[in-house]
Amino acid sequence: EAMAVGPTHTMPAWNESTSSTSIKAGQLTLRYAAKSQRGRDPDNINKPNQDCYGTHHGEEFGDGDSDSSAFLAVYDGHGPHGELCSHFVRTKLPALLKDNMESKREQKRFIDKLPASESISLSVDDIHSSLLDAHVEVNEELRGSGIDDAHSGTTSVSVYLHDNRITVSNVGDSRIVLGTGTPSSSGGGGIQAVPLSRDHTPYRSDESARCTMMGARILSFGQINPAPGGDDDDVEDPPRVWAAGGNYPGTAFTRSIGDSVAERLGVFAEPEMVTLPISKTERVLVLASDGVYDVVSNQDVVDICYKHRDDPDEACREVIQKSHKEWLLNDDCGEDQANYDDMTCVVIFFDHPGDDAAGDANADGVSSPPPKSKSHPTERPHRQGKRVRQKTLENLDEMGK
Repeated sequence: EAMAVGPTHTMPAWNESTSSTSIKAGQLTLRYAAKSQRGRDPDNINKPNQDCYGTHHGEEFGDGDSDSSAFLAVYDGHGPHGELCSHFVRTKLPALLKDNMESKREQKRFIDKLPASESISLSVDDIHSSLLDAHVEVNEELRGSGIDDAHSGTTSVSVYLHDNRITVSNVGDSRIVLGTGTPSSSGGGGIQAVPLSRDHTPYRSDESARCTMMGARILSFGQINPAPGGDDDDVEDPPRVWAAGGNYPGTAFTRSIGDSVAERLGVFAEPEMVTLPISKTERVLVLASDGVYDVVSNQDVVDICYKHRDDPDEACREVIQKSHKEWLLNDDCGEDQANYDDMTCVVIFFDHPGDDAAGDANADGVSSPPPKSKSHPTERPHRQGKRVRQKTLENLDEMGK
C-alpha cells in the first residue's frame, strides 16, 4: 500500500522490510528493524531499488554460542548494474567473514591444542583482519562473477556485534551513527549523535590524495564539462574522480566494492574499521544509505529513532518518510518531476541488563569512542533546495559524448 507523503507525491510501499526483531548478543538484548525504499528517477520511472540490507545473527556468526554475535549491514548500489552488485555483496560478504573468522579460530585451536568443543573468542585484531580480507575477497569475487562492474558497484557499511562490543566497517558514503547519552525525563534530550564512520568522498583530503597519487584528477562535473552560460546554481556539484586522459569514471566516492575502472584510480574496497565497547549509555545505532544522510542530519536521525525507542519498525518508517519529504524539497515536487534517491536504514536499540555497564574498559585494542560532536567531520551541508547529480554518471551521454 502506498504512503501519502506531502501534498503532491505519494511514496510507494516498501520494497524490502524487516519488522521489529529481538535477539541476544552477549549480555545485551538487541531490538532492530530495517526498511528499504526505491527512489525515483523521472527519466527512468522503472528504475530498480539499488539499495539493500542484510541481517545475520545466531549460529552464522557464533563461536559455539548461538546467541553470541550479529552482523548487520546496508549496501547502496550505483551505476548501470548497481542492484546486482549490492545484492551480490549482501549474499557473499557475510559468508566470507564467517569463513575467515572460523579459519582464525581453527588456527588458535591448533596452536593452543584446544579441543574442538571449546569456544574461542577472537581478538579485535583478528576481527579487523577477517573483515578486511572479506571485503577485499568479495570485491575479487564480484569481478569474476559475470556482473559488469566496470562502472557499477556498491557501498557497504556494517556493524559486527560481539562480546559486548561493536566493530564498524565502512566502504563508501553510507553511514553509521550512534545515539549515546543519558536521556532526560521527557525522553529525548541528552541523546547525542556520534558518527562511527567517515564518508569516503573526494571532500576528504586523505582520500582525494590517494586517488591523485594513482593518476586521478579531482574535479567537479562543472569543472570538467562547463555548462554554457556558467554553473547551474540549482544543482549541487560534488568533486569527482576522473581519469587523467578521459572524462570517466566520474565517481563522487573514493571507496567502493566493484567499479573496476575507478579502482585503477585509487577507488578501492578496503574498509575503515573501529571497535568500541558498548557502555550502558549507548542507546541506538542507525545504519543508512546516503539517501537518508544526504538530506537528514545525524542528530535528527537519532532523535527520530529515539522517539520511537519502543518500536524499531516505527523508527525506520519515520526516518525514511522524513528523508522522502526532504528530497521533495529539492525539486518542483510535481508528480512527473519528483526525483529522489533510494533510502535504506537499519535501526538497532540496545537493552542493557540492569545497571551493569556492557564494558567501559579500554582493552585488547578497543578504541575509545570518538568525541561527541553533533557535526560529522565530513557531513555535507543539506542541499537547501539543490538537486544533486547522480553519484555515478549513468552513461557517457551525460558527458555529451
